[in-house]
Amino acid sequence: MTLTVGILLAGGLSRRFGSPKAFAEIEGEFFYECAYRALAGVCDRIVVVSRPELVSRFPVDYNVITDVDWIKGQGPLAGIYSGMAAIHAEKYVVLPCDMPFIGLAETKKLVALADASADITAVWNATEKIPLFSVWNGRIKKQLQKDLENGQLRVMKFMEKVTTEWIDTSTIHENQLVFRNLNHPDD
Repeated sequence: MTLTVGILLAGGLSRRFGSPKAFAEIEGEFFYECAYRALAGVCDRIVVVSRPELVSRFPVDYNVITDVDWIKGQGPLAGIYSGMAAIHAEKYVVLPCDMPFIGLAETKKLVALADASADITAVWNATEKIPLFSVWNGRIKKQLQKDLENGQLRVMKFMEKVTTEWIDTSTIHENQLVFRNLNHPDD
């Protein structure tokens, strides 16, 4: 059986947002709850990667971790690696908490469309690549570790070094607003 683990990124500094995005609300739900639900339907297990000062704010039955010590607070690539280091799996579905409009239907479609031969499958639209709503093959963990050890912290730069398949967002959902990243409270 192939183990699929969800990595919910919920530890960003939220500088532009002004408060932790994980605990911002939309329609009566925290952003992290929306992302968790979207992952729960396609993943065998979920790991939430957050900051130390936020861990106690999540439900006690969630598997909430912080970044591995040697890359603590170094951004989303460090969070992805930390999730991979926490739970060994063949496949990881990555979703940041600040994309609360991504639901179970979208994660199911992404996982179904993901190419097993690709190292990473992510989405793009006519104007931009959206690297953090993605599926990562567990076989790239060592290469990711090596890049991080060498100080390479940029997600897109890492994705350019491995085999990345880009799926047009319109094949997952016709409304492109579903894929927006909320960076400001009034977005």
